[in-house]
Amino acid sequence: MFSYQSTLLITTLAQIASPASALKCGQWNTHPCLGDTDKRYDPDYTNDITEQNELWGKMDGFYRATQTSSQKTERFNPIDLTGSSGLPYDNNELITYVNITTHGSRRYEQRYLFYPPIDQAWCDENPNEFPTQLNALSGLCGINGYATFVENFKVSSHEKDGSLIAVGHILGFADDKSFEPSVGSAYPAGGRSLTFTSENDREDNGKGSQVKNWIFLDEDFQVARAVSQDYNSNTFDLISSTNLLYVKISKEEFEDGIESTLDDINTVETLPFPMTRACLGSVCPTEEDWCTKDPNCSPPLYVEPKAKIKADVIAGLVVAASIALIAMIVAFFIIRSKQREKHLKYMFATRIAENIEIEGSTQMILTADALKTEFERIDASIEKDGSISREELWTFMTSGKIGTMSESDFDVLFRAIDLDKSGNIDFLEFCNFISICGTEMEHAVSHMESAFKETKDAKISRASTIIAQTNVRKSQMMKVHPGMFEDEEDLSLVTEDKA
Repeated sequence: MFSYQSTLLITTLAQIASPASALKCGQWNTHPCLGDTDKRYDPDYTNDITEQNELWGKMDGFYRATQTSSQKTERFNPIDLTGSSGLPYDNNELITYVNITTHGSRRYEQRYLFYPPIDQAWCDENPNEFPTQLNALSGLCGINGYATFVENFKVSSHEKDGSLIAVGHILGFADDKSFEPSVGSAYPAGGRSLTFTSENDREDNGKGSQVKNWIFLDEDFQVARAVSQDYNSNTFDLISSTNLLYVKISKEEFEDGIESTLDDINTVETLPFPMTRACLGSVCPTEEDWCTKDPNCSPPLYVEPKAKIKADVIAGLVVAASIALIAMIVAFFIIRSKQREKHLKYMFATRIAENIEIEGSTQMILTADALKTEFERIDASIEKDGSISREELWTFMTSGKIGTMSESDFDVLFRAIDLDKSGNIDFLEFCNFISICGTEMEHAVSHMESAFKETKDAKISRASTIIAQTNVRKSQMMKVHPGMFEDEEDLSLVTEDKA
């Protein structure tokens, strides 16, 4: 009983005191996991871009794009870029080839841009006004066109809602054509459209912002339109607004289109084409660069909170522990009480057995007369009035050979015998208590019989020794004084043990 209760109590308390790190959410005793209702906290929810939203997969492929910009030539100034993109084109129509690839949690976009030769009239009017810009464009103004590229790298976000975040970009027209981190995001907006935003530092130490809205126009996701707008975040000016028409093409059409366009614009630029590395720039993003934001290898932003035990479970466990503890205490006192009661019964039975004669060799005969005699003997120890008082029972219990008895034990014994709580024990109560001490009485009798037998055997052994010693003396006397004694009786008088 104690073992079961102890196990229950220990288990219960262990669950209450168990550190949260050892618990798991969503169990019978803990609150549901936050990840069950919020996928951001679900570590098993996919980070795959196309699995989060299939529109990204439909966007993958090769495109030939025609873009038309609203930038005005009169605002062009390659030194002051606060109001222009730095290129002297008026409502220019450009050909762009785009390759979009999504792989797992990462998205790659390579965009090849082809500018035709600048209008010869503009070159004639501004032969030396912007030599730096013209050198950057390479070739001869008005004769040779300009080709460059832009790469963007994005990853799925920790939001796990199909949105992407920018990792960085490579600008082919920059002096340093290596990977640089960038800020931006992209997210689906319905079943056909997507929105892209980005921010960048401008050469005038200002900030630039861009937003592009993309929408597929057909059910096969082969044709799309996009509008891209660039703003100066310091002056709030619209730098340019560009309209784009995307048509999906095959890989062969993509490669042939780039080669033919390079010939059409008569560029002297050399593009990294066909693509032979992981990027077009001089330095590609490293795994460390990717892992600054890739949810598959960057630190999680959303972590499942530590598991908490339900309030009702805690209350239930506390109640269960309390019940178990109370049950243990009650059981302990019941067992202790029974042990104490048994011990007191044995002491009382032993004391009775000391005074009642043992008839026969194996059992005590508890006759009514014997019990009456014993009752009267106890009653007469102080005042014979037909009942045994506390003082008389105390005298009886402490005058025998049972040893000492504490007052608390005596109080328990007296209350057990005094059934009517009168403060005195009558003969019926005396007999009733002896009747319920059957087992204890048997043990006491057995003990008394053993002690009696040992005493009796000792007396018999001593008698036998005396008889043997007497016979020896007789034999010796008759040998030494033959004829001195007329008969055995005379000899017995002489050799009798005087002890």
